[in-house]
Amino acid sequence: QKLPKHIKIKKNETRNKEMPPQQQPPDGKQDPPTTPSPIPTWAQTSKDTWGSPLVVPEWQEKSTHENHRLTNGWRGTDLCHHIHSPVRITNYHAAFALRGGVGTTLTGLAHFTTAAESHKGYCHGGSMCAVMDDVIGWTGFLATGECRPWSGFTAQINTAMKAPIKVGSFLVVRGTIVRWEGRKVFVEAELVAEGGVVHAKADGLVILNKELLDSISEKKRKFGSAEE
Repeated sequence: QKLPKHIKIKKNETRNKEMPPQQQPPDGKQDPPTTPSPIPTWAQTSKDTWGSPLVVPEWQEKSTHENHRLTNGWRGTDLCHHIHSPVRITNYHAAFALRGGVGTTLTGLAHFTTAAESHKGYCHGGSMCAVMDDVIGWTGFLATGECRPWSGFTAQINTAMKAPIKVGSFLVVRGTIVRWEGRKVFVEAELVAEGGVVHAKADGLVILNKELLDSISEKKRKFGSAEE
C-alpha cells in the first residue's frame, strides 16, 4: 500500500536518531550501569550485627540471577532485589529466636535510587510500601527456624509513612515476628535512617502454606519435639 504523496520518509534515518538519548528504547547497548552504588561505611559496619546472611538464588547478580529465574518459572526481574531495581534491598540478614517463631528478625539495607523519585528529589510512597511488603513476606518465611522461600504469602500490609525519603538514600529495613497462630504469622516492620529517624512503620500478616505446617507436624510426630 502506497503512502500519500505529502508523507515523506527520510532514508537512512533510524528511530533512535530521531529521539533524545534519554527517550531512546533499550537495544541491549544502552543498559543502565551494572555497578550499584557503594554501600555506606556505617552500613558495612552495622550489618555484622544483623545475623546470618540470607542467600537466595533468584536474587544473585546478573548471569547467575537471570539463569536461575529463567529456568525456574520466573518471567522477569525481582522488583526489590535486582541490580536495576528502583529501590533495591541488599544484604538481608536473619536472626532467629529460639526454635524460630516470635522474636525472629530480618534486617536489610534498602537503597532508594533516582528511579524511585516522585516529587523533586523525594521518593514515591509506593517504593516505601514495596519495601515493607518484601521484608514482611520474607520475615514470615523464617517462622519455622529456617528460611523457607515461598512457603506462604503476604495477605495484608498496613504502612504508616512517617518521613519522606530523599533519592539516593540508604535505609535499614527490619521485620520482626511478633505473633504466630497456626498458619498466620504476624510481622512488624520499620524503615530507619542511619541517625535513627523512622521513615515508615508497618504491620502485616503472612499466611503459611498448609503443606508446610503438615510437614512440621509429621516431623514432630515421628521424631518428637525438643519440648516433649
